[in-house]
Amino acid sequence: MGTPLSEFTGAWFALFGAGVLVWCAGEVRARRRLRRSGVPGMARVLPDPDAAADHADTSPVLGYTVEGHGEVVARPRGWTTIRRTGGLAVDTLVPVSYDPARPGLVAVEGTGQSRSDVFWLLLGLAFVGCGAALLGGAF
Repeated sequence: MGTPLSEFTGAWFALFGAGVLVWCAGEVRARRRLRRSGVPGMARVLPDPDAAADHADTSPVLGYTVEGHGEVVARPRGWTTIRRTGGLAVDTLVPVSYDPARPGLVAVEGTGQSRSDVFWLLLGLAFVGCGAALLGGAF
């Protein structure tokens, strides 16, 4: 029989890990959907207005023109990298796919994100595994 702390910690770890896995799967799914059924286009990487903030998002700010909406400024979906990719320097043109119904949803084409996807997958699995081990030892 485990302590209430190990039961609580095990449940918290398992729920956190499951949340990370669901979030990662949702981002990968959104990115795939945008790449398959989205409208292709070119976007320019813009300077990040929050670059000096401690909580700055690492995803690049993209500006692109959408018919009927004008210029759209958005951050791409599914951007889970820890640090900014060097290939996405300011004023670089990058291929994107966006949802015509909601042009703020955009995915960058041609950038390898599988390493960061694997990182988040392993992080989620590690938390689920630790949570399951703690819960298994508690009961």
